[in-house]
Amino acid sequence: MTTEDSHQPPQRAVGYLRVSTVRQAKRDLGPDGLSIPAQQDICSRKARELGVTVADWYIDKGESARTADRTELQRMLTRLRDNPVDYVIIPKVDRFARNRVDDALMALEIRKTGAALVSATENIDETPSGQLMHGIMASIAEFYSRNLAAEVLKGTVQKAKAGGTPPWSRSATSTYTRHLTAAMSPPWW
Repeated sequence: MTTEDSHQPPQRAVGYLRVSTVRQAKRDLGPDGLSIPAQQDICSRKARELGVTVADWYIDKGESARTADRTELQRMLTRLRDNPVDYVIIPKVDRFARNRVDDALMALEIRKTGAALVSATENIDETPSGQLMHGIMASIAEFYSRNLAAEVLKGTVQKAKAGGTPPWSRSATSTYTRHLTAAMSPPWW
C-alpha cells in the first residue's frame, strides 16, 4: 500500500454564501429568495465532488462584500480558528470579497487554520496557476463593485441635475436637489 492509498480525504467543510441586499434574500419563492438556495446547491455539489461533508453554512443576507466586516463571515473565521475544517467552500470569489486586500487577508487567515478556500465555479487552488486565477477573480470582483458604484453615482448626479430626487432619499426636498445640482454644475451654468 502506498502513502497515497492510505491517505484519507478530508471530511469536513463549511460553506459561505452572501447576497448584497435583504431584498435579494427575501425575494420570490422562499424565505431565502432564489440566490441563497442556488449558491448552496452549487456549493453542495462541489462538496460532494470533493468527498466532504459541509458541517455548517454561514450566510450573510444583505451585506456588501466591499468590506470584511460581515456578521456571518466573521463568525465563520472565528469558528475556523477554534474548530478547523479542511475546506471553506464559496460559490464564487465575488461572493467572498469585492476588495482585493480583504480577499488576500481572509484567504491567508483561512490557510493559517489549515483549510483550503475552494470556489464551486472557479478554478482556484493552492497551485501557482490557481493562485493567479484567484488574484484575477478578486481583481475583477473589486473592479465590478467600484465601477458599478461610479455608474450609479453618475446616474444619480444626472437625475439630480434634471430635477429628480436621489434614490437614497425619496423624501428629499427640492432644496436638497437644487444644492446637489449646484454643487455638481460648472460655475458658468
